[in-house]
Amino acid sequence: MNKTFDWSRFGKLVRKDFSNIWQNAGTSLLIITLLPILAWLLWWALSGIEEMPAIAPEVRWCFIAGSVLLAAIVSPSRMYRTANLQKEGIYFAMLPASKLEKYLSMLLFTIIVCPLLCFLGGMVLDYFLTLLPFGPYNKWLWQTDYLAQTLDAYRALVAGDYPDADKNLILLVNNLTPWKVILYALLCYLNYVALFLFTNTIFKKHKVLQTLLWTWLISFVLNIILTPIMGAMMINGNWIEELLKFADPVKSFNIAYWAAMAWSFVLTTVFFWWASYRLKHMKY
Repeated sequence: MNKTFDWSRFGKLVRKDFSNIWQNAGTSLLIITLLPILAWLLWWALSGIEEMPAIAPEVRWCFIAGSVLLAAIVSPSRMYRTANLQKEGIYFAMLPASKLEKYLSMLLFTIIVCPLLCFLGGMVLDYFLTLLPFGPYNKWLWQTDYLAQTLDAYRALVAGDYPDADKNLILLVNNLTPWKVILYALLCYLNYVALFLFTNTIFKKHKVLQTLLWTWLISFVLNIILTPIMGAMMINGNWIEELLKFADPVKSFNIAYWAAMAWSFVLTTVFFWWASYRLKHMKY
């Protein structure tokens, strides 16, 4: 039998992890799925004071997307809480599977399975809240009027139906294609998953909270260091403004976009690799 990866052994591990979802992360995923009810109840409370508009389907899609992201953030610390604990982690270490299979199962459940469960649960919850004869959910999720209007305006701008529109704006719209937005959003999503999967191998308690606090602290320190430097660069000759004045907006946008993509890709790759390295060399 292959000691690195075996489909039969991996399938058994996946089935075991799936059967343990409710025990390990069920309560957290359920709370995350039900979070949109808070907005529904807040609207219900405020509607008694003043006339409140309905919650648009686009906003409700944001609720569901937020629940998916929260599930991806929380699932590593809930599903694999003991993976880096010396005493409790013995059970994880002794599972009849290779380290590669364990890590691939981790990726499967943190990237896809747990967030997908919250996504489906959010859709079902939204459906039932829309069925109610009262409340702020007056339209179905697919009745996204604002999104349809935005897409129509985008197509019209690309087609040149707005002759008075700024040329630079048209050029940028032509370059900001939907697939670029989707690709960047997907990479940002994987970046969050990789970060919290990595910190799950470091922190022993309050893993999500500590990750958020340390991320904020590192960002705060970097802002303190970089802000004076950028201010000095702007004051000395204001060369950045002169550069932007003569720069090609399309090239500038593409450079900024692909630089952000490259940076996110590097961070995601490093965090995923570092998490696997720590799990591989974890001492119990």
